[in-house]
Amino acid sequence: MKAGMILGIIGGVIALMVGAVGYSATSTMGSLASTVGYSEGASSMQFYSIMSIVLPIMGIIGGGIVGRNANAAIGLMGISALGILWVFGLGLMSIVPAGLLGIGALLVILDKEGGPYKQGQ
Repeated sequence: MKAGMILGIIGGVIALMVGAVGYSATSTMGSLASTVGYSEGASSMQFYSIMSIVLPIMGIIGGGIVGRNANAAIGLMGISALGILWVFGLGLMSIVPAGLLGIGALLVILDKEGGPYKQGQ
């Protein structure tokens, strides 16, 4: 359980760093799009900038609550990992945090002592 928690928190922090760069880039592109008059592009960039901050925070929260509620932690880390891959696409800067979050969620699932599917029940 501790390995899943550590991987979830590390993956979330790395994703937050990547998300901060993504937030600044999409905010800049959104303001440029609105200046030119392309309102659809500006609203699309606003969505991506919000998701680049919300998804890593979900991953950090998921990593933090592994000991208290393993099912919620698995859900938060899994949604965060898949969302990061969806928002940022498949690239080096997205595969690393998404992989850490996904492996952390998998380790919590496979945990035999404190995970959601305890042996002997």
